[in-house]
Amino acid sequence: MAEHPPTQFLYRAARSFGVYYGPPRSDEVAEFKRSEQELRVMKYSATGQHLAWASTENVTITSAENYQTLAVIPETKVVALEFSPKGTYLMTYERFVKTAEGQVHRNLKIYRSADGSFLGSFTQKNMSDWHLQWPQDESCCAQLLNGTINFYRPTENMGNSPPDMKLSLEGLKSFSISPGLSPAVAVFIPERKGAPAAVRMYSLGSFTHVLANKSFYKAEKVEFIWHNLGTSLLVLTHTEVDNTGKSYYGETNLYYMTTAGNFDCRVPLNKEGPIHDVAWNPVEKEFVVVYGFIPSKASLFDSRANEVFSFGIEPRNTVRFNPQGRVLAIAGFGNLSGRVDIWDYKNRKMIKSVDAHGSSLCSWSPCGRYLMTATLSPRLRVDNGFKIYHYSGKLVHSREINELYGVEWRPAPASLYPQKTKLDPLPANISIVVENTKAKKDTPVSSKPVGVYRPPHARNSPIPDSSKPKSLAQRNNETENTRRSVTTTPQRYVPGAPPPKQKAPKAPKEGGNAKEKKETLKEPNSQRGQQSRSPKLGSGTPGGSPSNKSSVGGNESGLDNGGKTGGKNEAVKKFLNLQKKLKQIQVLQKRQEAGEELNEAQLLKIQSKALILKQIDELKQ
Repeated sequence: MAEHPPTQFLYRAARSFGVYYGPPRSDEVAEFKRSEQELRVMKYSATGQHLAWASTENVTITSAENYQTLAVIPETKVVALEFSPKGTYLMTYERFVKTAEGQVHRNLKIYRSADGSFLGSFTQKNMSDWHLQWPQDESCCAQLLNGTINFYRPTENMGNSPPDMKLSLEGLKSFSISPGLSPAVAVFIPERKGAPAAVRMYSLGSFTHVLANKSFYKAEKVEFIWHNLGTSLLVLTHTEVDNTGKSYYGETNLYYMTTAGNFDCRVPLNKEGPIHDVAWNPVEKEFVVVYGFIPSKASLFDSRANEVFSFGIEPRNTVRFNPQGRVLAIAGFGNLSGRVDIWDYKNRKMIKSVDAHGSSLCSWSPCGRYLMTATLSPRLRVDNGFKIYHYSGKLVHSREINELYGVEWRPAPASLYPQKTKLDPLPANISIVVENTKAKKDTPVSSKPVGVYRPPHARNSPIPDSSKPKSLAQRNNETENTRRSVTTTPQRYVPGAPPPKQKAPKAPKEGGNAKEKKETLKEPNSQRGQQSRSPKLGSGTPGGSPSNKSSVGGNESGLDNGGKTGGKNEAVKKFLNLQKKLKQIQVLQKRQEAGEELNEAQLLKIQSKALILKQIDELKQ
């Protein structure tokens, strides 16, 4: 790594900003001179040659090679910046405001990056996808306005003069220009009057011939995901409402298209639920999809949208390839645990799992060997900072920065950092800086036992038995005793009055009902039964009188029937328990076939399947 140029990354916080060298170094870039201005946005160009930022005073453009100032633009209301693909032009955006009659607020402006010269301006009301779109060669830029895509060449006074080209389609809602040497324009037309939605592809500059067309339903908006070569496109569709009622966030689908028009399909996803993330391999024509209700499934698909590998079912919603397409990170951020699984993509083997709890950003360095995660404001206002991991799972750089708003690697061509067949180990000369990773002091636990809450005026008096804490077993016993006891009508107690006198129980009347007579005669009958079973009366015969024989025989038969019934219940319980274990083993086998790694206990459970089947057969016989 020593012969390659060092990587860099910037950070922007509420009260500070700066640029650090990436691993194996960890120091700040000395050439970068910081001011005390509060920045609204910082942005590298796609080639990594320029860096621009906007403050409340101006917009500054610098060279990312030596961080010398190239231009200062006196614009005070800029809230967003974006460069053209080669970094030749800089676009700035201000929030749209209504002006006096006859005036139009041109809030999107274009400048030349080399000297800050003004080229033109446009009106853009919506901040979503505000910037103009460019092909890779920067021959023109495009803006969607009222169902028409206007194309302008980058010349002076652009935006005020008529467009050089137009593409008008009824109902056109969004579009995207592909990367690559032969750019194509993909457009989306939503459903209208019962007709399905459609995505169409045109060659840039030739809008009379459709390269490819795909129609589908259940699409209110789409996201275009191009491969780096610009020959393949994934279309992620969204609806605001899921008519089936299974998802609160609407319904999503994924479609595959090619600019050649010889193949298109809906990507088959075999787990129900939303699509969380999609990523192309930057080198090969393969892509990974994370989909399904949490825990979600991550699958790899080839150029014909066939599933070729499964990364298992885990709580994850993010996938990132490194620039060389050699290493893959699959993570669960947001309301998930923050676990990041780092995979050796070539060998289909997981290298390491790291904990990035609370992170909201995940990106690979241009060299493809280090993964950065960050916890940013305003999503989380505590524990803000960034962490950088080597793909072996080693934490090499960590800093806590209050109110951190953004971090970004300086782009660089992946060809400068080739990766060998075997993954590189951690460099021996690496500078490891890990700040504020000490475990927090445990909160002192009081040795005083915790009891039932008592109001302040009763805290010094002795605790009554009813207020003392009780275990669950004691409460269950009390509940059981209460159920068994005979409930009586509660007497009314008047506060402040003496307790009422307890009434003596009434004696049963002579002419009572049959139930009372039965209770009265119960004791003498039992005593007579004991006398009839005495050895004095049964001395002549071994079994006593015939009546005694029948009563004893009846008791024995009753015990025998009870034993048989209890044996049947035990067999049924054992059978149901074995059936439950068999179902669990079948679920584990399906997970194992899907490529998921099982632990030792789960593997032992699968091995016991033959024994369980044998026990089930014995019970059936």
